[in-house]
Amino acid sequence: MDDFSRRFASLKPFLIFECAARHESFSGAARAFNISQPSVSRNVAQLEREIGVLLFDRRATGARLTDDGRELFHAITRGLGTIAETVTRLERRRQEAEGVVRLSVSGSFVAHWMAPRLAAFTRAFPDVRLRFHLLSGLMVDPPEDVDLAVRIVDDPKEAGKNRAFAPEIVIPVCSPGYLDTSRTGEGRTFLHFADHPRTIWRDRTALGQPGDRPGDLCHEFDDYSVLLQAALDGSGVALGWLSVTSKLLLDGRLVPVDGTAFHTGRTHRLIEVGHGAPRPRVSQIAEWLVARMAEDIAALDPVLQRRRAPPDAPPSLP
Repeated sequence: MDDFSRRFASLKPFLIFECAARHESFSGAARAFNISQPSVSRNVAQLEREIGVLLFDRRATGARLTDDGRELFHAITRGLGTIAETVTRLERRRQEAEGVVRLSVSGSFVAHWMAPRLAAFTRAFPDVRLRFHLLSGLMVDPPEDVDLAVRIVDDPKEAGKNRAFAPEIVIPVCSPGYLDTSRTGEGRTFLHFADHPRTIWRDRTALGQPGDRPGDLCHEFDDYSVLLQAALDGSGVALGWLSVTSKLLLDGRLVPVDGTAFHTGRTHRLIEVGHGAPRPRVSQIAEWLVARMAEDIAALDPVLQRRRAPPDAPPSLP
């Protein structure tokens, strides 16, 4: 390592080279490092001079890795991968010592389901600090550096250790005040999640599609938590996913609009994502969350029994 330090004053040219090789573009590396493209070229040229080989074959159509450049790129990638794994392991060790448990869930779930239960959670787990990895749009695969994630998975057997958390049930909802004013027969105001086609209203409710009646309005949101807040404020009708809105329905802050619940046949699952040694506390927290949701579902059973049939390929909400 001393020899390396004497030969190379800085690791920066190696990092810039790796980025340029990964992006297959000096411009891409410049954007990633927030420097100019000539600066990327100078750093790569400096590395080539110090090593004594060409790393890129520069042509009018762009720069391509030489065989030597490809060999160095793979070596750097392996080294950076080892560093990243070690850093993740050290962070996890520190977080475990501090009692941190990381959850990958939607912002709407935290705002409208988890936040009202934080005091009860703290009483149950006084030594645990939650760290939320929040999503505002449709769910993606959970990151590897979290402990628990709520997701819909096609094959639960391939998702690691997981528990059924909540059936995917959609209920058109609004505030009690809006429900009273909407009975005049005039146009309705739809609060629509932008990631979904508008036909979802016709498929999943008896309300029809926005625009079917004169005077209909449709406001679109790309954040479901904000959409639900608009519904709570009496601004219109929203599609309420049970996994997010169960507490709001139980508290009477939101009410069903057409009296039906749309069962898609799919299930939100609570997945234990964390790698390495099992953490009993994570499993205990998962069981606590599942139990709280089961209480909600049991209390809402009369509403949930008024079913509508599922579609062939339903879109899901975060």
